[in-house]
Amino acid sequence: MPTSVTVSPRPPVRLSARASAVLTARVLAPLIVQGPIVRRAPMVTAAQRLGWEAGAVRLLADLAERYDRRPLLVRVGPRRMLLPLHADDARAVLADSPAPFTPASAEKRAALRHFQPRAVLISDTDDRPALREWNEAALQPGALHQAAGRLIEVVTRDGAELADRARRQGTLRWDQIDAALWATVRELVLGPGGRSDAALTDDLDRLRSRANLAFLRPADRRRRARFTRSLLDHLRAAPADSLAGAGLLHGGSPALAATQVPHWLFAYDAARITLWRALAVLAARPDRQDTVRREAATQPAHRQQAAMDAIRDALHRWPTTLVILRDATAPTRWGGTDLPEGTGVALISAYLHRDQDVDLSFSAGPVICPGRDVVVDTMAPLLAAMVRDTRWSPVTHPELTDDAGPVTLPHHRIVLAATGV
Repeated sequence: MPTSVTVSPRPPVRLSARASAVLTARVLAPLIVQGPIVRRAPMVTAAQRLGWEAGAVRLLADLAERYDRRPLLVRVGPRRMLLPLHADDARAVLADSPAPFTPASAEKRAALRHFQPRAVLISDTDDRPALREWNEAALQPGALHQAAGRLIEVVTRDGAELADRARRQGTLRWDQIDAALWATVRELVLGPGGRSDAALTDDLDRLRSRANLAFLRPADRRRRARFTRSLLDHLRAAPADSLAGAGLLHGGSPALAATQVPHWLFAYDAARITLWRALAVLAARPDRQDTVRREAATQPAHRQQAAMDAIRDALHRWPTTLVILRDATAPTRWGGTDLPEGTGVALISAYLHRDQDVDLSFSAGPVICPGRDVVVDTMAPLLAAMVRDTRWSPVTHPELTDDAGPVTLPHHRIVLAATGV
């Protein structure tokens, strides 16, 4: 029998069945239809046009005001879910992970089994410490990565090439850089041998698309096996100055790396989207763009603070993780209320990030993303390289000039104009 745990933030408010249904329809359902693992472009467009996320934020803000920002306890089908509305309660959940609040939620296990069934995020308590230790050794949070020289060389070269293409064309759209950015990611993670293997990430995309439906679709075991075989081939040849190669130097085998690296590729997909959104913000803000350009010309790549700030700002405005999920691993007493084992917790990023002091871009607490630094340290010089010799201006989304900006920003609809400096 699991030992009960006491956590003492604000007491939750138990919503009625009707109020739970309204919250599910207006807050949780739109997150699911947009695609929690791979964004469904038509649904993201619909979310912007119909104001789904903005409406969800307003509803949660109204409930927060009505109930003094106490967490909401709701029924979502057979599931009991806790939705914190105060930053301190959200931080308490993340600080108490992986126990009593495990990241291996039922929904996450169902989704990730499609393409990485042994990922550290959904590992059990026995396997987690060793997997977490290896991921940290490979990705080196808190320091400039040992392979930073080569990684920055790759992104600087590729950023300059993308900018050159944009100047020649006059404009740039997401569908014109999607494949190129995936090639960059594969080289960062796997080395030059992975750069041209578009089939690898195509298979990953298809597996992740199935993961959007989590419980509702069986795993495509044949495709997953093909993806894993191809990934293993790359891992066996990964040079030391790639992320996977660095992991192999720190006690990992290709077989171990193959269980964890799919999540790195998954995370870098979100990083590519963030890069594009950050560039769109800079295009709409010439003063900020000029600052990035000056630093690109005068500062070493790993010290270009303005580009790093632009990446972090885009992550904060448009979190790539729409909802952070946890499950209670034991009966837990929260603010005087008993939460049974298995109670889910949902941190709604779009709402919590409206508070400027809250940033859950890479989660927080003991299970914070180990790739948080290397992502920024590689995307920032890529952004700087795209800006250094190119002046960008918005063709779409003029509202990016506003301080708040839109709640939803469909990256695939952004179009930017490019000229020489």
